[in-house]
Amino acid sequence: MSCHICSHPPVSRQTFFCPTCARSQLYQLRLENARIRLERESFGQQIEDRLAPGDTRKEYATNVERAKEVPEEGGSTFRAVQNIATEEAKSCTRRQTVATQIERLEADIEQRKSDLSRRKSELDRRKSDAGSARYQLAGRETSTLVGLQNNTKRTDHLWHTLHSRTAEARIFLCREIASLYGLHHSAREKGGKLKSTYTISGVPIFDLRDLNGRACPVQISTSMSYIARLLVLTSHYLSLKLPAEIVLPHRNQPSTTIYAPSGSYLSQKPNSMPFPTSSHSSSTTGADKSQSRLPQSRPLSVDKSLPKLAVEDFKTYSLFLEGVTWLAWDLSWLCRTQGLNLASDSWEEVCDIGKNLWQLFLAPSVQTAALTRATTGPDIQSSLKATKDAPKTTIQRTKSFPVLGHYSHGTVHSFLGASEGMEFMRTWKLSTPTAVMDKIKASLLGEMTNAEWEVLEKKEWDDTLHDSTDPTPNAEQGHRLARDGLSTGSMAAEDPPRYNGAYLTTSTRVESSNRSKGTSGWTRLKNRS
Repeated sequence: MSCHICSHPPVSRQTFFCPTCARSQLYQLRLENARIRLERESFGQQIEDRLAPGDTRKEYATNVERAKEVPEEGGSTFRAVQNIATEEAKSCTRRQTVATQIERLEADIEQRKSDLSRRKSELDRRKSDAGSARYQLAGRETSTLVGLQNNTKRTDHLWHTLHSRTAEARIFLCREIASLYGLHHSAREKGGKLKSTYTISGVPIFDLRDLNGRACPVQISTSMSYIARLLVLTSHYLSLKLPAEIVLPHRNQPSTTIYAPSGSYLSQKPNSMPFPTSSHSSSTTGADKSQSRLPQSRPLSVDKSLPKLAVEDFKTYSLFLEGVTWLAWDLSWLCRTQGLNLASDSWEEVCDIGKNLWQLFLAPSVQTAALTRATTGPDIQSSLKATKDAPKTTIQRTKSFPVLGHYSHGTVHSFLGASEGMEFMRTWKLSTPTAVMDKIKASLLGEMTNAEWEVLEKKEWDDTLHDSTDPTPNAEQGHRLARDGLSTGSMAAEDPPRYNGAYLTTSTRVESSNRSKGTSGWTRLKNRS
């Protein structure tokens, strides 16, 4: 490596040009001299340390002097003494090393012995603890299990008691809201039969099969609105989610509507879904595509009589019938969850909304029959097993829960979506809502189809012929046909229904020249408008 000052290689024969090269040349000699001196000192120290234990320095020096005094031919004796001393020193060193190792092993053995004794004592203690723990283990396990069973039974009893009180509170709230809404029932005898009439807030509750009668649009809309509000409050108090979602009036939607079960309770819904009516049915055809993909609500209100609505806007008529059918289906489903109408498998029972409301809230006989729930087979088996196996101190529940307010979607206890609730609802033999809807539509359309024919007696025939020759436009006022036609289910001629795509007209007049006066039988009614 060249010098960093003069840039000459370190060659000893060449003259030095800088002190750094000279110093570098002397470093190696100095280091060699120091190494030799250190080795010599180390050897001397080793010789002194490896002398025999009985020999001292003084004796060793004496022996050395004696060996020097020996003549020249005896020089080998001195070397022999040195060799002997060297071997003795090595032997001493080995003995010291062995002694050190022996001491280390003895210390290790002592430590291992102490560890073994400690572990042995710990094992003895653990064996003693295990023996103490196994002592009367079966009895202690039994007592602990009995305590846990008692706590479980006590908690279960408190849970059932709280649920029973909750059910009673639900029943009280439902009955109170029904009373506040003015749900009443009256019965009168007509034609030898007892006819029941149901009202809510003074408005009659119509059977879906009688919507073609005297019911005016205002009464129908008001009645359906009250019933929808009552069902919403009842489902809220009972913590139940109705199959068909009812939407009460809110901003940009002044009337009550209802969604089909397939479109109910969806996260994405329009803020204001225009429900179809006869006033703007033509404008709904140009709705936005994004809105058309959303579920469409069914109206629960009409602004025209149903026969007239069927003629002018059959789509709105169909949607309204679907809406009231879904409303009646919600009520029937609610009655079934509360243990009512257990044997009802006919679509006529769904149509009688007033009867279902009265049975659900205020009918005393039905409430008494539905207050207790029959114990199922698994419940009986579990109770028998608990009586046989459980100790005497366990708490047994012997009181059945009321069905009214029992099942709900808001509590873990008696959850309607659980296996017990699903089994309870599976016994409902009623057909699908679509089938009920089809039967209601067929019944109403068939009634409108047959409404144009009536049997006229002799007196009625004379009155009809007399009215046909009356030039006054209000000739229909005063005769019995105009007064009683709607009560018997006949439709006005101004509301001709559409059946299978064709209009059924009732505007054919009866001419006096074609029929003799005084005959009686089937005849087509004149236009009553």
